[in-house]
Amino acid sequence: MKKENILFLDFDDVLNSVRSVYKKFSEAVGVEWKEEDFDPKYWGQGNPDEINPDLQERVQKAYEELRKDPKWEMPNLSGEYYPHDEFAIQNLNKIVEENEAKVVICSSWRLGRSIKELQDILNSWGAKCEVIGVTPKKMSSTRGEEIWMWIRDNHSKVKAICILDDSLFDISPLLDEYCVHGIKGHHHGLRDIHIPLAKKCFETPFNIKRFKR
Repeated sequence: MKKENILFLDFDDVLNSVRSVYKKFSEAVGVEWKEEDFDPKYWGQGNPDEINPDLQERVQKAYEELRKDPKWEMPNLSGEYYPHDEFAIQNLNKIVEENEAKVVICSSWRLGRSIKELQDILNSWGAKCEVIGVTPKKMSSTRGEEIWMWIRDNHSKVKAICILDDSLFDISPLLDEYCVHGIKGHHHGLRDIHIPLAKKCFETPFNIKRFKR
């Protein structure tokens, strides 16, 4: 059996971000935005969404006006309609291509969805990857344990691994050297600076013996 590079992939705050949400919501309320509204200069300035506060104010005012019209409907931003970040998808594609990786979904989006449904969602977002599995879900298990269980049950398929997730507190204790750190939705999700970090994860020697528990 051919061993593969396995990319464990989260969705929320990795493939979507505050930028993608604000872009779609701004368009829904008729407010124009510019890429500079999402510049990193707004990070860490006390603005909880870390984007141009002027854009936020304009969006809020437009939203309040539209709410006065009983016929206006709030745009659906839930589930698969939650807007993906186009730059994050581009970066995902680069990681997959450069490392010839196959994808295993560890996101909560896997719950109640088949592998085909997850593949279709990623395809619709422009992702160029092959989903080969999902991590198991067991009562009281952490995400790190779920990833470990998949590795344990599929170790014959694994050449190397990398984990893309915005929340690593319960993953790092088990798998820190295979985690890409610094992915945050407020910081625009998966960015180009994460591409070499992912390659480093895949280049870190993988040994199934350390996962025997």
